[in-house]
Amino acid sequence: MNYTSEKQLLEEFLKGEERACAQVYNRYFSRICLYASSFVDESKEAEDIAEEGFIRLWQGKRNFESLAHLKAALYQTTRRIGLNYQTARQRRLNRIDVYTAQQDQNQNSYLQDIVYAEAMAELYEAIQKLPPKAREIIQLTYLEGNSNQEVADLLHISIQTVKNQKMRALSLLRQHLNRESFSYLLSLAVFFGKF
Repeated sequence: MNYTSEKQLLEEFLKGEERACAQVYNRYFSRICLYASSFVDESKEAEDIAEEGFIRLWQGKRNFESLAHLKAALYQTTRRIGLNYQTARQRRLNRIDVYTAQQDQNQNSYLQDIVYAEAMAELYEAIQKLPPKAREIIQLTYLEGNSNQEVADLLHISIQTVKNQKMRALSLLRQHLNRESFSYLLSLAVFFGKF
């Protein structure tokens, strides 16, 4: 049915007539979509927002004084839906960013744990190949955390002997370990203050 006057269209819309609602929809849909596109990037999302605006208008209280009042309410409803959509989208993006950062951090930690385990395994194997006295001093200082003086007292040897055995052991470890593992050993020694 074609409505001959805006008054008749409004009256029928207020009564809940579906044909009147379809007429209002056809009359304003394209401009409401254009307005909704200011809140989103995709035209399909703008159409969804516009359709949601019409649905809410249709399902809500229909007490409009004129079609201009109805149209203003439609714009206002569409605006609220668009703003809610933007807020929800931003929250989603923030959650994704947080999740991605956590995954990257977990991945880095995982890789660091693997590198550490492999380097330590190689180090332990190389330490086992050292002469007994040098191996014992390396274990007591680097692995158990004793100072040179503590090792000297424990083994009843001079502190200079401990230092000489450590230097000899490090020289032998350099031969048994690849460059990266030896550098890792040195960085651990420096980090833990074992020199």
